[in-house]
Amino acid sequence: MLPIHNSYTTYPPATDHQILHIENRLICQLPSAYRHVLKESNGLSFTNGVFIYGTEDILERNETWEVAEYAKGYIAIGDDSGGMVFLMAIKAENYRVFAVDGGDMNPQHATLVTSDLCKWRQEGCQY
Repeated sequence: MLPIHNSYTTYPPATDHQILHIENRLICQLPSAYRHVLKESNGLSFTNGVFIYGTEDILERNETWEVAEYAKGYIAIGDDSGGMVFLMAIKAENYRVFAVDGGDMNPQHATLVTSDLCKWRQEGCQY
């Protein structure tokens, strides 16, 4: 782990190989905004409890949350450490992030967190 900068901890960038491995395992193309975040830091941990999954966590978290079954067409990219899961639609040019209760996982019950993942990250992922 690297030192905390501006209320979050960064990690070394994800490699193209790590990202392709995740896409092959999840059988999808990750949203471009999420790929961009991974290329800057392979996961992020904010002091407010928000966690953006890196390539080492995303498979396990999506399996645990059963995203493929309960939120088909979406991918869990993080959580708030309190039961809310952050979802993005699996679309190449998608930037929007939604929050849904981990016990529900129905995207129809989700609320919009941000229209731009990259901007939200730069602002400290306030939730």
